[in-house]
Amino acid sequence: MNQTGNQANRQSMSSSTNRWSRCYQNLKPNVYRSHFDGTHKSQLSQVIKAAESGHRGEIRLVIEAKLPLRLIMENVSPRLRAIGWFSDLRVWDTEGNTGILLYLLLAENTLEIVADRGIASKVPQQEWDAICQQLQQDLAAKNVQAGISQTIKQLGHLLAQHFPIAPGEVNPNELNNAPVIIV
Repeated sequence: MNQTGNQANRQSMSSSTNRWSRCYQNLKPNVYRSHFDGTHKSQLSQVIKAAESGHRGEIRLVIEAKLPLRLIMENVSPRLRAIGWFSDLRVWDTEGNTGILLYLLLAENTLEIVADRGIASKVPQQEWDAICQQLQQDLAAKNVQAGISQTIKQLGHLLAQHFPIAPGEVNPNELNNAPVIIV
């Protein structure tokens, strides 16, 4: 067998192993379930509302306990899933292209920030990375609610820095503030 064939076999086996590993991760019990009851969901909605004041941006939060098995078998990455939610929730459909989606996939300990082109073009990648890194540390330390709330506030600060509104103006709240939580 030629070198290319060996590489293809290794990639195929690696992809298959990765897929089964992801299946296992998504079958484990959800230790975060207690962090996302109705009270916490309401609190997160209020944090989003407060973080959206003073600028023209919008923030959406999606938390999934695990991916549907069909998506794992189709090898959908957490990033692609986040982009799908970004589209489905119409986060891209804000007047100034200033929507941000914060996506957490608990089973895989993964988070993604998907930013619309208006805000993405103004914020360097290092800032997005620092926000993600801090939230990952908070989640690892079991500071789930505080970590998510702080991240939402940081996203609000970025939006206020780049898309402030004039004194007396109000953010029209183009998107629903309620988080999408599937646990």
